[in-house]
Amino acid sequence: MRSSSLGVFVVGLLSMLSIAAIGCGDTEAKYIPSEETAREALNVSLTAWRDGQPHRTITSWSIPIDVYDARWQAGTKLETFEVVREEILEDRKAFIVKMKVAGGKEEPEVTYLVIGNNPLMVFRKQDYDKASGVGGG
Repeated sequence: MRSSSLGVFVVGLLSMLSIAAIGCGDTEAKYIPSEETAREALNVSLTAWRDGQPHRTITSWSIPIDVYDARWQAGTKLETFEVVREEILEDRKAFIVKMKVAGGKEEPEVTYLVIGNNPLMVFRKQDYDKASGVGGG
């Protein structure tokens, strides 16, 4: 997905979630996967990247997964990763990952969010912020 279409998609998704939250307090919850599902989706995604799979929807898992990490999309290779902890960020479960991409130094903390239900969407926080107009880069 191109960066501009990703931005439109994310803004639309965020608008939909905001409207749903206003209309019914627990509606947004259906777009937040369980901790176990979110963690496994992140692991499946990062393993696919590390193992050299091309950037595309992951269909080998029980739920399709779309990954939004501009580095993978640009062809950067992932060498190693380790999920080191979980946090709550903007009322969502966030996963902090230590990782190293080819040609780069080890990054001590990269934050990922997992949202949606079918498909699941794994976002590097920096790309999520950029696409939603919050910032990042």
